[in-house]
Amino acid sequence: MTGLFDTNTMPFRAPASSAAHPPGRVVGPRVRAGLVALLVGLAVTSASPGAAASQSGTAYLRVAERGVAQAQRLWRNRRLGWYDSRLGDRERYPLATIWDAVPLFEALDAIDLAAPSPAHRAAVVDFADGAERYYDPTLGPAGGYAPYPGDRGYATSWFDDNGWWGLAFLDAYRATRVPRYLRDAQRAFAFIAREGWNRDGGGLWWNTAHAYIAGEPLASGSLLGAQLFKLTGQASYREAVLRFIDWADSAFVGERGLYKRTSFDPTPTPYIEGSMVEAHQVLCEAGVAQACPWARALADASYERFQGRLTMGPQFDTIYLHQMLLYGKQTGEGRWRALAEQMAASALLRARGAGGLFSKGWDGSPITDHQAVPGMLQSDAATLELFAWLAAVR
Repeated sequence: MTGLFDTNTMPFRAPASSAAHPPGRVVGPRVRAGLVALLVGLAVTSASPGAAASQSGTAYLRVAERGVAQAQRLWRNRRLGWYDSRLGDRERYPLATIWDAVPLFEALDAIDLAAPSPAHRAAVVDFADGAERYYDPTLGPAGGYAPYPGDRGYATSWFDDNGWWGLAFLDAYRATRVPRYLRDAQRAFAFIAREGWNRDGGGLWWNTAHAYIAGEPLASGSLLGAQLFKLTGQASYREAVLRFIDWADSAFVGERGLYKRTSFDPTPTPYIEGSMVEAHQVLCEAGVAQACPWARALADASYERFQGRLTMGPQFDTIYLHQMLLYGKQTGEGRWRALAEQMAASALLRARGAGGLFSKGWDGSPITDHQAVPGMLQSDAATLELFAWLAAVR
């Protein structure tokens, strides 16, 4: 394994809004049970009544597989050999940024983790190999991931993007055991830890322009580093993540003990909190005893603050639900899967648009209400990713 800091080493990027989001319409238990049964019926043609619970994972998997196959056909740019950001994109730089593409990357990872097969593995390898095109060796001494494929020396790159991309590479490694993808994840973390850390006061910068300190790179970077520590046992990862968390616990905590959105906006944000919950839990399982109560307290506070109110947008809320599904499996807490299934049921009922794509918010509202524009890959793929993680994390 390579060391933490010793790796071998233009386009649109919309920052998330800092505004609080109103509660979504909550699907009641009876309606939710009916919708989950409908999902099973769509995907499973024959199953005994007693097999419904075990078959639900198969049902989610089938919906994810079909949706991903459609997304790969519709958004693939044959001329440029990658995926477009939007359907029919005619911009000068049409290809998906990291933020656009990461939901599809993770959906492919989750499908192979749920049901390993040569075809699923080949899909992950094809995407992960293409994802390496975002690596820019000119970003600092160890390089990093630029927002657009093939960029070199681009003025602004995002540290949270490197975290999400690194986590997707790590999931690709878990699915395929291709060593190069672990190295790709290590590169992402090295860039965050070296170039993203504010050496004058602490915290992680939003991007390389050093505009402000943000919660997203704290969340994605802490989770990536914790997972790398658990996987490799290298103390340098633990030390870096604990530096992030120690600073955040002293200077970046607000309402209910939840982490802030930015240095100037204390609004708690689900996908930040969920990633931090799982970062603490991974550290706990890797032997950092003090992280265990932190994980529980943060999970409880997140549940109280966000339950039934996930309306930020599929591209954000799927990250939260993915991490809380993992946390629920690790701790035996069933409320997180119940919440994820509630959101999936609502998406099945309300989020489909033209052509059967998941082009709306999970509450049926226009995707423009969720920091996206029509036809974006990220919107459809993030909903498919939720289904895929429901199949993979049982």
